[in-house]
Amino acid sequence: MPQLKRATLRQVADHAKVSPMTVSNFVNGRFDLMTPEMRDKVGRSVKALNYRRNYGAHLLRTSKLWSIGIIVVDASDHYLSDGYTTQIVSGISNTLNEKGFSTLLQGVKPSEFGTSNMFRNVQTDGMCVLLSGSDEQRAHQFDLIREFHQPTVLFLEEPDETSDAICAVMQDDYSGARTLAQHVLKRQPNSVLILTSGENEWAAVNQRVAGMSDEVHSQGGVDHLHVTPTGDGRQQDVIQALNGYVSMHGHPDAIMCINDEIALAALKSLRQAGIDVPERTCVTGFNAFGLNDITDITLTTMRSPAYEMGQAGAGALLRALDVGRFEQSVVTMHVEMVLGSSA
Repeated sequence: MPQLKRATLRQVADHAKVSPMTVSNFVNGRFDLMTPEMRDKVGRSVKALNYRRNYGAHLLRTSKLWSIGIIVVDASDHYLSDGYTTQIVSGISNTLNEKGFSTLLQGVKPSEFGTSNMFRNVQTDGMCVLLSGSDEQRAHQFDLIREFHQPTVLFLEEPDETSDAICAVMQDDYSGARTLAQHVLKRQPNSVLILTSGENEWAAVNQRVAGMSDEVHSQGGVDHLHVTPTGDGRQQDVIQALNGYVSMHGHPDAIMCINDEIALAALKSLRQAGIDVPERTCVTGFNAFGLNDITDITLTTMRSPAYEMGQAGAGALLRALDVGRFEQSVVTMHVEMVLGSSA
């Protein structure tokens, strides 16, 4: 049976009655150079002829792989279940897709970062990386990235050394955590419990815990402040950690959680124990990815611009690929408080 011939770019141009350059702009995602009407016209011809770009020939002409690697360093096997990760990855991939780039996604454990096949086999034009692990592990991960000599965007991690080939995209977790703690301290709690993750160690989470703790210490008036890890942050682990704290110290006046998932699990545990929220114990979360308002007790939390961070990082990487360097070494985005009925 004879093979069907692939449609060529010129055939699409003839079908749409436009220039080959206009079709090239369309397939490469340069939509800012086209009117909406022209984009729609070319899109119909691409679909009618089932045109697919010949990447083999394209690579020979441009020396680009048209692919970006995304590495999520996570001790958990369920790294895509984390709301922050999925928001950032979505922002990255959607932005790159609009510009004609594909993405390769890989999850690796902190101890296995150096063995990632994205490092052993150069398959991408640039990298987006979410680091986690101990301070020593993250420092080692950064050293490997620096030695890789490929444009790289780090999320939620600001390296000690700047480089034209590395850009850090951050959110102001520390200030956001202090703002949230200020709100909680208006209730004049005597005891404050901070519930954090235990299996992973993220720089952003460390900043949140530091911000909450520093604000509590700076204002004074709190007799008991504890920081308790919750395993991988899943509901049963959170409930077990909270029950363990309560058995030793009683119920705290305030529980501050480093994300909304942990906060929801804490709310469930308090309700099971018959504890009034927020009158007896107030609860706060962090991120506001939609979980904060799925129960009748809405969470007081901080809205994280994770999707926008993914967009910003992808945009910075695309510009770096064009000009040969990053225009900024650090991009910091703000968080905002979302008031709920839990605190």
